[in-house]
Amino acid sequence: MTVINGLSSPTAADWPTLSWSAAELQQRGTWLGQLPAAVREELLEFVARYPHATDQAFEWLPAQWPCLVSFGEQVKKQLLTVDGLFCLQGLGPLGLANSHLRCFYIAFGCALGQPMLQYGRLDPVIDRGVSYKTHSIPVSMTNAETCFHTDSSAVDVVPDFVGLLCEEPSQQGGDSLVSNAFRVYQILQRQFPQLLAALRRDKYRNVVTPHLPKTYECLLRNRFPIYSASEGPGGVLFRYMRYWIKTGHHKLGKALDGIEVEAMDRLDALLQDQANFVKLHLERGDILWVNNRLLAHNRTAYKDSPGNIRQLQRMWVCQASCPS
Repeated sequence: MTVINGLSSPTAADWPTLSWSAAELQQRGTWLGQLPAAVREELLEFVARYPHATDQAFEWLPAQWPCLVSFGEQVKKQLLTVDGLFCLQGLGPLGLANSHLRCFYIAFGCALGQPMLQYGRLDPVIDRGVSYKTHSIPVSMTNAETCFHTDSSAVDVVPDFVGLLCEEPSQQGGDSLVSNAFRVYQILQRQFPQLLAALRRDKYRNVVTPHLPKTYECLLRNRFPIYSASEGPGGVLFRYMRYWIKTGHHKLGKALDGIEVEAMDRLDALLQDQANFVKLHLERGDILWVNNRLLAHNRTAYKDSPGNIRQLQRMWVCQASCPS
């Protein structure tokens, strides 16, 4: 790892598995998995013991889930040092009610770290019928394509892992996309160092996180780089949602300069390059976890119909030991 302008600059050799291309990730397939038999038995035992359990009343008791605790440690390693994402498949055929799926999802998140509560332990990802371009709401509350981004535009709120539980998939779009922002960083480092330097400068972000004051002072404080140095795995921290940067600067009357716009154009092009992202269609019961510090995620636009209302549950998790 080298240091440029006081910031660490990891190379592909430092974290070879994390710097995957889409082809490499698809070939090794380690990011796709089924529930281990022992964890499945724990889940079914929980369902039998608590047939009327709800996510609102669910209490995480690690002693009830020793196999899930062990599985969670494996998945956490996968998220931090191997692929940066993990999709658990195969829960749908168990025929569980949404309430039990949600309880297991919360338990899974607790096995990875500490659930963050800015939006509640679970946040429904469902089209609310409004546009994020006319209302200060997360894009997750719309049916629009989100563009590649990380979750949270608040300077002090950094989810380490973002989870999605699929309760009802869309029959018309709604595919999940995950792009390797860590690999993109390395491409920028080699080919476009001047643009990378621009991405390392502070950018203002619009304030949309619940319970934060929407004041001028709060907006002025809400500034941080797109790429910054980190002591965590990968050596960098990636935080990005171009629309909130654009609107944050607009509200403050602080225009982005030409090199910053060019840098974000290049960043978007690389994140959208098919060599750098994978696509998957979540089915009912699937759970996707993404490293929110090194990868960007997105989804294709979708359309609800009377018999098909897409609904996922989002979860933010912070592992307390992860440095910024």
